[in-house]
Amino acid sequence: MQEAHLLAPDIDLSAEFVTTIWRNVATSTANDATSPANVATNDATSTANDATSPLQQNKLLINKIVASKISPRMKPEQIKDLILEICIVEHSIEELAELLHKSVTHIRNRFITEMVADGILLPTKPRHSPGQSYFTNPKYRKN
Repeated sequence: MQEAHLLAPDIDLSAEFVTTIWRNVATSTANDATSPANVATNDATSTANDATSPLQQNKLLINKIVASKISPRMKPEQIKDLILEICIVEHSIEELAELLHKSVTHIRNRFITEMVADGILLPTKPRHSPGQSYFTNPKYRKN
């Protein structure tokens, strides 16, 4: 799932059976994805969201979770941490700028260039390609 830049399912190995919960953007957030009501609702609404790719669904879910963490006076380290969280699923600089309420130039010059140089973020295409997106390096571990 990580190689495909998708969120992993929640797996509960308790008792004598396995429960796998696939999160659905339309019906859950990180906090309520495992509630019994949402598990049943996810099954009922999954056909309504079939037109949206799993990658897009995961991107929407991450954006929704991160949006609640954004504040106007965040420190650069907090912004970097959010970029890492957002880029679990690939995002363009434009998407990052919109989500973080910053300019594209600011995000590129202050964060993306350095994070790519340090190997924290990986580009999806060769340098300066149109439609460039970035994702968190799966091998990166924050100290």
